[in-house]
Amino acid sequence: MRLKRWKIGLGLLVSTAAIATATGLVVVAPGESVVVRRFGRVLPEAWGPGLHLGLPRGLDRIERLRLEEVRRVEVGLADTPGPNDEPGAGEYLTGDLNLIHARAVVQYRVADPVRFVLATDDREFTLSRMAESSLARALSRRGIEAALRDGRADIAIDVRDDLDRASRSYGLGLTILGVSLTDAQPPLEVQPDFAAAQSARSDLERKGNEARSRAETVAIAAKSKARAIDESARAEADRGVALAKARASRFLSLLAEAERSRRLTVRRLYLDSLHDLLPKVRRKILLTPDEPVDLSLFGVEK
Repeated sequence: MRLKRWKIGLGLLVSTAAIATATGLVVVAPGESVVVRRFGRVLPEAWGPGLHLGLPRGLDRIERLRLEEVRRVEVGLADTPGPNDEPGAGEYLTGDLNLIHARAVVQYRVADPVRFVLATDDREFTLSRMAESSLARALSRRGIEAALRDGRADIAIDVRDDLDRASRSYGLGLTILGVSLTDAQPPLEVQPDFAAAQSARSDLERKGNEARSRAETVAIAAKSKARAIDESARAEADRGVALAKARASRFLSLLAEAERSRRLTVRRLYLDSLHDLLPKVRRKILLTPDEPVDLSLFGVEK
């Protein structure tokens, strides 16, 4: 009887140990990290992918985190605040002392699981408050025009950098992946005025673009005309130089001929001159073939 009780007790003990061991087995999937709280104290190292044996459930409490998961936190309000929203929620003051309703989305990823778990119980609330502060600082350094128009990307970069520094400083164990300024609007009371100003500014920019386009067209036409005039002048100069060289060459050839036979050269020049002048005179003198030409006028001896 006593042996039977001993066997039953041993079986219960073995069953209890097996159940306790089974509850202490933890399977960590790829891309996951498990933070273990043992007797309320967080273990210094998180468990990576694989099979891990810990203390029975109740003694060990685990928190699973997906390291590759991209988490999102929204801050600010772009629409009309609701009855449950805090007064002034989503309102920010720009650098030119204008109020603006803005909304931003923060994307982050867990970088250090242990720090992420130890940082705070309400991590998203803490991160959202920090993001609001970063957004307020970024908007305070710029005017409302930058926030409403083409400065959103720069504002988002400033918020991301500032929030990443703050999260590292507080040891939140996360990495800021990016910030998007999804909406930015002036208060409802002044939206019509801003719309009118925006329309006027757009019209001014359109006219400015048209004026610049016309100026560029005129400048291009003027450059083309100047280039054509320059090329024409160069061509004319080249022709003049070529003609001058030809005349100089002809003169040099005549000079060489004159040096060899002065009488024939003078006679040739005389005949060439007559050939050029006779068509211009109204009276012509006809000489017989045997009648000599008087060349004494030119100082040429017969």
